[in-house]
Amino acid sequence: MQHRKVTLALAPLLLVGLMAACSKKEEPTDMSMAASAPASELTEPTPVDNTHSDAASAVSAAGDTVASGTARAGEAIDDAALTTKVKAALAADVSLKTLTVDVDSKSGHVTLTGEVDNEAQKTSAEQVTRGVQGVGNVTNNLTVKAKG
Repeated sequence: MQHRKVTLALAPLLLVGLMAACSKKEEPTDMSMAASAPASELTEPTPVDNTHSDAASAVSAAGDTVASGTARAGEAIDDAALTTKVKAALAADVSLKTLTVDVDSKSGHVTLTGEVDNEAQKTSAEQVTRGVQGVGNVTNNLTVKAKG
């Protein structure tokens, strides 16, 4: 009984496939046969669209996106490395090593934030920072603690 149900279920599919195959026109396989075909059966070639240039543009845009992302990642690593070098230089200075100074870097621009004991420490921190390789500009936002 199971076998008969499967056969009956597949019969319509087989019939549709055969009908499609029968109605299909046979196309010439080589140019000599195409030349002998009636003109009414020949179709006009379709013009080539800009698929190649569209694909090339898409690949180029994707490459630009990757390059931009890579550059930003590289900048972030460079900024972190510069921040670390500035912090190490400040910690190596005897007059500054006990201070808590926040250091932020962005594309070679370093910002110092925090409190120092006196104006000499503020000036010294800025000079030490400017001496670190890779530092372009320094914004010194250090404040001198109020005496009292």
